[in-house]
Order: sequence, then C-alpha cells, then structure tokens
Amino acid sequence: MSRTTILIADDQPLIRDGLAAILSMEDKYTVVAKTGDGLTTIAQVQLHRPQLVLMDIHMPKLDGLAATKQIKTEFPDIKVLILTTFEDEAYIWEAIRHGASGFLVKGVETEKILSAIQDCLDGRINYPFSVQLRLAQALHSSEQHANESSKPNRAPSDPDHPYDDKLSALSIQERNIVKNLKQGKSNQAIASELFLTTGTVKNYLSAVYKKLNVSSRSETVAYLHDNDL
Repeated sequence: MSRTTILIADDQPLIRDGLAAILSMEDKYTVVAKTGDGLTTIAQVQLHRPQLVLMDIHMPKLDGLAATKQIKTEFPDIKVLILTTFEDEAYIWEAIRHGASGFLVKGVETEKILSAIQDCLDGRINYPFSVQLRLAQALHSSEQHANESSKPNRAPSDPDHPYDDKLSALSIQERNIVKNLKQGKSNQAIASELFLTTGTVKNYLSAVYKKLNVSSRSETVAYLHDNDL
C-alpha cells in the first residue's frame, strides 16, 4: 500500500518534530519534508509534490495564508491542512478563501490530529468548534446584508430617507466595513468581526475613502452622520 506523502510547515521546531514523530508511528504516512518558513515551504512543495501540507499561519518570509494561496494555485490537487490556535480565528475565513482543506488546532490529542488529517485527505473539512460558531454568525450576517442589498433603493426624492449615490457604489463588504467603522471599531476589531486580516481591512477602507471622496476614518464617519446614512 502506497503511503500518503506529507510536508510539515511550522516555524517552531518542537511542533514540526512532534507532528513528524506522531506521523512516523503510522504506516500509511510519510513525511517528505519539514520547513520553517513560507518560501522554503513552497520550494519543497515544488520539489516533493506532497499530497498534504500541514501549514502554520505565522511563518517568516511568507506567511501560511500567502503560501497556501500560491500552492493551491500551482497545485490545486494538494490538500492544505491549516495549523491554527484559538487566537488565529480571524484568519480562518481567509484560509478558506485561499483553498485550505481543513483546520487543526495545535495542542490537541494525537487521536484528533490523525482524525483531522484523515478527514482532510477524505475531502471532509472539520472546523474547530469555537470557529464553527463564528463562521455560522458570519454566514448569517452575510445573508442579512445580501437580503438588504436586494431591496429596491429608496428614491432620492423621499426626504425621510436620504439616498446617496456614493454609498450605493459601495460593495456589500465595504458596507460591512463602514457599518463597523461608524460604531467606532478599530481595524483589528473589524478584521476579527468580518474574518479578514487587518491589511485587507485597510485596503477596503482605501477603496471606501476613494468612493466617498474622503481621506480619513473621521471624515468617513462625519460624512455618514451628515447624510444620516
């Protein structure tokens, strides 16, 4: 029986070696490489073409999200199982968007590690329970925003409901950003709420500023209040 080839990518040697030791006890797995940064991970994936990559999110030179995106672009058949902690929940959504095939919380029992790996190889995605709740909330919020956006726009002649063409030009996600911005939330808080990275939030804000013809968050909030939006 041929063995499943696995690459372990984590910047902590203890975790790399620990996972390798666990997998070495299983006849059906072979660890073809262990890497500690994103660039080396991609190079080793190109060299070995493993069937599965255990990918840490936080790595030097190139983070796990960017590495996952590149790997899935070049080798769509390779499965990527994200190594995560409870503090990384804000990155889960981004990992899904980049093609991650599953998630493994660091520090869980050996049995759960092997189960998560097998689920990933079998095409099943298992989310950590704490993440399941937040993903469900995010999906519910997205559905609400989608329903709201499908409603007819209010006519600009209605004095009780001011309408602004600039706001209508915002995408659903940009409106989500603006809504949280108006509530006084920081970029980090918005990123956590919408399952984005802070860099992605900043990019969205730049687009919002351009569409609303403002130059800062304070001007954006003032614009929204002035127009009762």
